[in-house]
Amino acid sequence: MKILIIYYSQSGNTRKIAKAIARGARSAGAVVDVVKLKDASYQMMDDYDMIGIGSPVWKADTPNMHGFIDKMPDQKGKHCFAFNTHGALPYLYFPIVLPNLKNHGLLPIGYRDWYGNVTMPGMPKPYYTYGHPDAQDVMEAEAFGREMAENSPKIAAGDTSLIYPDPEMDDKVFQQAMICSNMLLCPTNPQGTFIRDASKCLYPKCTKCMDNCTMGYIDLTKTPQKFGNRGDRCDDCHECSFCLMLCPAGAIDTDPPILEHAKGCIGKRHLTFEKMLDDAEKASKFRRLIPVEEVGFNTPYVIAHPRHPYFVIPKETDEE
Repeated sequence: MKILIIYYSQSGNTRKIAKAIARGARSAGAVVDVVKLKDASYQMMDDYDMIGIGSPVWKADTPNMHGFIDKMPDQKGKHCFAFNTHGALPYLYFPIVLPNLKNHGLLPIGYRDWYGNVTMPGMPKPYYTYGHPDAQDVMEAEAFGREMAENSPKIAAGDTSLIYPDPEMDDKVFQQAMICSNMLLCPTNPQGTFIRDASKCLYPKCTKCMDNCTMGYIDLTKTPQKFGNRGDRCDDCHECSFCLMLCPAGAIDTDPPILEHAKGCIGKRHLTFEKMLDDAEKASKFRRLIPVEEVGFNTPYVIAHPRHPYFVIPKETDEE
């Protein structure tokens, strides 16, 4: 069996899980290739028996992964599995992603999510889910990979009982849907309007913002240079801040400044998130690695990391 795992990762969490799933599938005898979303093509999918799709949770999947699935040609019943990493709100991902995969001819035979640390400007540092994914998460991802590789031939032979049931549409799904709907109805990014100071920009030496914009809003090769959904600024309501986080020169900020936004988050408790994590812990779906009293409510991320870049994408390691 040949398996292709296509993933998108920002902080390295999803990459770590994707590689663990691959190791598990290989231990079951499968030939597995793991590719970043930006390097994936529909043509290469033709050479594989099963496809794995994974991303962080942005309400559901990320805009670039959503676009990749949306334009996917009919896969004529090929098996697939889906996975993600997330903070406190994983519930809406699979009810949206799995039907989209089915609509493009893929048959999802399994799905799984893992908690991961969150690195957003105004979010606490450390976050509620700090420390994830850890060694146990990696072991579980390897087991999931083995399961997918072992189950696919059996399902193809007729044992459809091995296909995971559709995700439950419970109260948490609807609660997250309401939270996300309220956020997406906001006409602008709640963190502020993102602006770029071209005089500070290191382009063409640095292209981090352009390479990592999930919406494809940045093109510094054009004349005039394009930045954001407005061309000269970005007020997209997705609450993304990745370009600002990655900029090594401080050429990207918000109006009002991101540090002012972060100061407004000092001492802020996310009670809905806390309740969902408490419920998940009681149901043995969440392992708390730091107690609530150690969550950095008084140290939002960009205040805890005041130098540029605020965030550096972790390099891939042999241990992943």
